Amino acid sequence: MSGFLQTNSGGAQRLFLLRPVTVMALLWPLGLGGCGQPTCPEPLSDVDGTCEKVDPQVTLDSGTPDPIVREKPEPDAERCDSVDNDGDTEIDEDWPELGEACGEGAGVGACVAGEYVCTDDGMGVVCEGAVTPSEEVCDGKDNDCDRLIDEGVLSVKGEVFGDHATVAAVDGGFVVTRVIADQVRVETYDTDGNRTGYHDDIDNPSQATAFLQSDSSHKRVMVALGQFSFYVLDVWVDSDLVPIILKTRELHDDWQQGTLLGVYNPPYHPRVLAAPFRFLGYRDLVTFAVSSFTEGDLSGLEQEPTVAMEVPIFTAFDVAGPFVVWEDGENVRAGYLTNEGVVALDIDVGRGEEPGIAMGNGGTGLAYIYGESLRFSELGLWTLQCVDGGFCNEALGAQDLSQTPAGPTALAFDDATDSWFVVAGTQIAIVGRGEDDAALKQAEVRDVLGDAPNRVEVKVSGSTAGVIQAAKGGKSSLTFLGCF
Repeated sequence: MSGFLQTNSGGAQRLFLLRPVTVMALLWPLGLGGCGQPTCPEPLSDVDGTCEKVDPQVTLDSGTPDPIVREKPEPDAERCDSVDNDGDTEIDEDWPELGEACGEGAGVGACVAGEYVCTDDGMGVVCEGAVTPSEEVCDGKDNDCDRLIDEGVLSVKGEVFGDHATVAAVDGGFVVTRVIADQVRVETYDTDGNRTGYHDDIDNPSQATAFLQSDSSHKRVMVALGQFSFYVLDVWVDSDLVPIILKTRELHDDWQQGTLLGVYNPPYHPRVLAAPFRFLGYRDLVTFAVSSFTEGDLSGLEQEPTVAMEVPIFTAFDVAGPFVVWEDGENVRAGYLTNEGVVALDIDVGRGEEPGIAMGNGGTGLAYIYGESLRFSELGLWTLQCVDGGFCNEALGAQDLSQTPAGPTALAFDDATDSWFVVAGTQIAIVGRGEDDAALKQAEVRDVLGDAPNRVEVKVSGSTAGVIQAAKGGKSSLTFLGCF
C-alpha cells in the first residue's frame, strides 16, 4: 500500500492511502488532459495517473474523509421487491405466482379474485383483495359461493283466515283478496310481509263463494270468485300500494251452474288471467271454455264463452299466460290456448298428476306429482320442450322433503335468485341450480289449516314469496318467505 501527504491552504495536512483495486480499478489510457494527465469520468478519481474508484472512509485531524478503494460487494439473496437483488438479470424469480389471481371460490357468487403481491418484508407473497366464502346470510347474495342464493336462511311468517283468500304480486308488494263475512276485501302487503294498512272493500257479489283466485300484470289485478255464478273484480294498485276496486263484472249465463256438482271447486275451478286478459276453465262437466276481454273493458265477460274441446272432460288443470296444462290419464299435457279456443302444440310434457304452471325466465315452469316425487321442468316458450341447461323432470322425493309430496301444486319463479318456489299441498320447496341438477335450498311444511289444502297459490315480489293454501270450506293460510 502506498500514500502521500497533501497540505491545504490552511496548513492542515491530509494523508491519502491507496490500495490496489483488482476489479474496480480502471486504466483510462484515452482522454488524457493537459500535461499528460488523464481526465477521469465520474465517479472515478485520478490517483497517480490512474482512474480509480475511491470511497471516503478515514478521517484525520482535519475532519476530511480518507478516500479508500472498495471491492465490489457480494450479490445479495433475492427478495420480493421488484428489484434484481442477486444480479442475475431476473426480478423476483423465486415467486412465479406473483401477479396471478388468488382466492377460494373466485368468480362464483359474492367471491372475488385477489392478486398475489409481495409481503411488506419482501420474504414472500400474500393474496390481496380477495373476497372468500363466508356464512350464508339472507341478503340476496351467494355468500358461501356455492352458486345458490339465500339457501336455508329465508324467514317465514304467516297468518290464517277464516274464509277464502288469494294472492297476487305487484311492484313492491302483494295484493291479498279475501272474504270477510258478506264483504270482499282487497288489501296490500309489502315485501316484508307486513300489511300496509291500505284496503278497499265491496259487498260480496256472489251469493255462494267456493273459491277466490287472482292474477296480476304490473299494477293491474284481476280477481275471480263465485260458485254458481261468477264475477271478476278489476283492481288498480298505485305506487304507494293503495288498492282501488275499479269495477265488478258478472260473467255470461253459460258459466252458471244451478247445482253443486263440484265443477267449480278446487282444483277444477276457473281461472282469471291478467296477461292476456281471460277467464277460462270448465263451463260445465264436459266443456272447457274461454272468455277473453280487453284491458280497461270487462264487457267481453258478458259475451258467450268460446268452447275449447281439445281439453279433456273434467280434469285438474292450471294456466299461465297463454298456456294451459292438464292431466290426461297418467300423462301431463300442455298447449297454447288461443282466444278462438284452439289448443296449439298439445303435447305430453311429463308423467304424473296435479300439474301447476307458471311463467319463468324466458319460458314456463311446470310442477307435478309422480309416484312419491315432486317433479318440475322448465319448458321453452314456443316448443314446450325442456330447454337446454334447464330442469327437465327433476325430482324431489320424501328423502329431500319433510313429507311425501302430494298435490295440488303451484310454482313461481324469482329471477333475482334464479330459484323456483314450488308448493305441493302442505309443503313449500325453494329449488335452485346445483352443480349438475336441481338443489333443494329450503323446505317448509305449512300445515296450519287442520285439513289438507285443495287449492294452493304462490307469487313472488322482490324475492319474497307469498303463498296461499286453502282447505275445503274456505279456511286459508297466508305465508311469506323472504329476507325480513
